[in-house]
Amino acid sequence: MFWKALKQAVIYAAMLAVVALFVFPFYWLLISAFKTKAQIFVLPPQFVPDPVVVQNFADVFRTTPIARAFVNSCVIAGGHTLLALFLCSMGGYAFAKFSGAPGRDKLFAFVLGTMMIPAAVTLIPVFIVLTRLHLVNTYWAMILPGAANAFGIFWMRQYIAANVHDDLLAAARIDGCSEFGIYWRVALPIARPALAALGILVVISSWNNLMWAFIVLREKTMYTMPLLIYLLHGELRTPYGMVMAGGLLVTLPLIVAFLVFQRSFIQGITAGALKA
Repeated sequence: MFWKALKQAVIYAAMLAVVALFVFPFYWLLISAFKTKAQIFVLPPQFVPDPVVVQNFADVFRTTPIARAFVNSCVIAGGHTLLALFLCSMGGYAFAKFSGAPGRDKLFAFVLGTMMIPAAVTLIPVFIVLTRLHLVNTYWAMILPGAANAFGIFWMRQYIAANVHDDLLAAARIDGCSEFGIYWRVALPIARPALAALGILVVISSWNNLMWAFIVLREKTMYTMPLLIYLLHGELRTPYGMVMAGGLLVTLPLIVAFLVFQRSFIQGITAGALKA
């Protein structure tokens, strides 16, 4: 009995240590947003701001168009997520249920193979295409690239193959439903947990997409929040208090979104989305 209790105590202590390791950077960001520059770099470090400073937030809103950047980030992340969910779910449905399509398995293997291509390799070709389409410095330059991604198609294909039964689709066809109607009215409602989980992953990826925003967004009115905060860094002088406050403002929407949708996210993760 003693050894069992000791084993559980060690496991819980290890889990708490891992949690603390992951939570500490966010805690440091949180407290640093309410410190002056001198307080941020003081030794020994202050783990509780004293006094609490809110001037960093006022400076961010006064000197940067962060409100506009927040709107841009919402439009881009929302548009990219909706388009990705539509395209990936449609592709996943086709790969899962169109068993008679010629070359289906080879095409699916090709799609999976694209996951091994580094994203940096495609930056220049995609940028050239967007330039010739006159989409640089627009929302579309951030929304379109990567919407139909291989991971999302694989995710939805695995879930639909395991949870959407062929008998249900056959019954819908007998009732006269079109193939798109079957996908929209039958497959998508069943795949809602997988859509929720994939949606959160895509939102996080799109919201934090700094490198691509740095390449295709040229005007301050189009900046996203990560790009705006990144450009606060200077060669000689960096307002670290503003950077910390801006970083907190960038992070909070993602935390709130995860807390709101965490049940759907966990359900999608554990409901067989990656079942073979």
